[in-house]
Amino acid sequence: MNATEQYQRNFAAHLRNPELNPPPQGVNAERAGVYVELLFNNVEDFLSSCFPVVRSILDDTQWNGLVRQFYAEHACTTPYFREISAEFVEWLTSASLSDRSSAFAERSRSVPFLLELAHYEWVEIPLTLDNSVIDWSTIDPEGDLLEGIPALNPVMVLQSYQYPVHRISAENQPTEPEPTHLIVLRDQQNTIQFVTLNPATARLVQLLQENLSAREAIFQLAEEMQHPEPEQLLAFGQQILAQLKTQDVVLGMARD
Repeated sequence: MNATEQYQRNFAAHLRNPELNPPPQGVNAERAGVYVELLFNNVEDFLSSCFPVVRSILDDTQWNGLVRQFYAEHACTTPYFREISAEFVEWLTSASLSDRSSAFAERSRSVPFLLELAHYEWVEIPLTLDNSVIDWSTIDPEGDLLEGIPALNPVMVLQSYQYPVHRISAENQPTEPEPTHLIVLRDQQNTIQFVTLNPATARLVQLLQENLSAREAIFQLAEEMQHPEPEQLLAFGQQILAQLKTQDVVLGMARD
């Protein structure tokens, strides 16, 4: 590493974490402080807009400490500012798994749903930016959903959480886990929607994502549930499919 590269690394380390890394020799600390605050404030402002609920449940000290720790520790792999939110969730996941940070561990104990809430707030961003379009030539909107293979929305994700993240706010913070299943999707009006599912419906959608026909998926679900009369679940399944169609989870029957 030549002198210029070392200088750049030292300066970057100071910008990330000025408390642990002094400015390079010859750099005025007060002037460097302007850049320290400017860069941090840009990142903090962006994350605040991406994670408004997380921000609302943490006080200023907790939130700024979290952002500063992310800013100091995490080496982003993308040059695009719009992807910082994904990097933040990645860092939260890594920190929670490694438990390497006592500060993060303390924060996780006081807000055990922090990671899941951040993921829930982030997940709509990639769906908003997704370039996928619905190919209606491959879908029969009026087809028999029960007998065919349902065509699912191409811009959607099925996600399960241990906490009811969709209900969390500064005024409503769960104290105990409550397993929650959600579909996040972009509807035909290009609006992000959130659909709450019970465990059986969530499993049915998961099976449909494996390209099973609805009948096959319902019978497999009946087997997993050890239902004594699988045929009885067909009527239930047909009602659920019709409901999912009104919610743009299912778009119709896939054409051969």
